[in-house]
Amino acid sequence: MINRTFTREQLEEIGVPFELDDDAELARDTVNSGRWNKTVRLVFRHPDDGNAYLVRYQVGLTEYQDCDLWFGDDEITATEVEQRPVVVQQWKPVDAPASQTLNLVLPAWEAMYEPGNVSDYLIGYANSEAAAKGAAEAWLRSQKDEVGRLEWVPEERQAVGEYDQWFELVELHDDSVHTGPGLVVRRRVQKPTA
Repeated sequence: MINRTFTREQLEEIGVPFELDDDAELARDTVNSGRWNKTVRLVFRHPDDGNAYLVRYQVGLTEYQDCDLWFGDDEITATEVEQRPVVVQQWKPVDAPASQTLNLVLPAWEAMYEPGNVSDYLIGYANSEAAAKGAAEAWLRSQKDEVGRLEWVPEERQAVGEYDQWFELVELHDDSVHTGPGLVVRRRVQKPTA
């Protein structure tokens, strides 16, 4: 984080916070509000170096409340900032009830690659257990030069909640070291439709 220190007079000379030119004021919003005053976050472009800086100041909520603009500080620390796109998750209203038609459209069997350290990768959907296992094995063969003997192992403890059947692929090697390449086939529980 890059900070720059300004005196009250230096900020006043360039119009911070109330007399900034329109092109110098980049953002201004209230970040906290109390009974008597509010804290405002201001981003401005400094005319000398062209950098954007963020400062916080406070003002009374009415003309009768008196508070120190810079929280009693003679030197104000400003943080150099830049505008970046940021992804934000928000709770939004639902437009329609959740559709139960997924069971009608998507086949119940899923072939997945689960590397463990990153997001799961959907290989595809299938109408049968055999087709899902075949898709997973074909995907594995497309990713590796040499593939050992393959065996599907049922994982009953994983078959809970949303899934009622779960199989994990194990690769058997000649040296008796068996590895799990992270491929699973699972069947989604079919919910009855009304």
